[in-house]
Amino acid sequence: MAASSLGFEAQASGVFLNANGDVLTARHAVAGCASLYVVKDARVVTASLRAVSDETDVAVLATALKPVLSAVFSRTELPSDRSVAVFAEAYSRLLRMPDRARVLSNAMTVVVTSPNEGRDLQLLSGVKPGASGSPVLGVGGLLLGIVVERVAGAPGTAETVLLQSGNPAKAAGATSVRAVSSSVIKRFLRAHGIDFSESDAAQISMQQSPAARAFTLEVGVICG
Repeated sequence: MAASSLGFEAQASGVFLNANGDVLTARHAVAGCASLYVVKDARVVTASLRAVSDETDVAVLATALKPVLSAVFSRTELPSDRSVAVFAEAYSRLLRMPDRARVLSNAMTVVVTSPNEGRDLQLLSGVKPGASGSPVLGVGGLLLGIVVERVAGAPGTAETVLLQSGNPAKAAGATSVRAVSSSVIKRFLRAHGIDFSESDAAQISMQQSPAARAFTLEVGVICG
């Protein structure tokens, strides 16, 4: 049942995958919840787990929402030899971002060589708790991955802070953020028969804001 979102604060974020209303989010943000809800445009609706990956920390929620737009994955991997500008932000913070129509990027990818190459996407970003499950969008508006945790230190260090609301404030001092890459997410979705779109064609022009597109694609996730 839908309800007003007044008084509800999302603890995490998610992104619409398809016209059916399936929502991609971080597994840790929905694990152990007695009940699940998603909030979008002043509506709160119940959600249920459709698919979960403990290994990659991603999950898909089934919802009754009908999105205006759903995410389009980048078909081509990001370049591994250089950094690129991207946008990533929590749904709750997007709601309070007055200039989002003009924001082109707020983070940079990091060139990282590690055993997890091709699985993880490292960012330099200022995202705060609540960003778990938020989409990482390139300048063309294509989905490059979803945020899962903030790394307290340089890329490759062990100390991490999960980015759901209610976690310790020490996350505020971190600068490196880990996201699950689109290639890993797409393999997970195919394995579970979940519809998604992918393309190499930009979904917005160079003058349009990925922040504004994120605001349309994104939902808040509430763990009850």
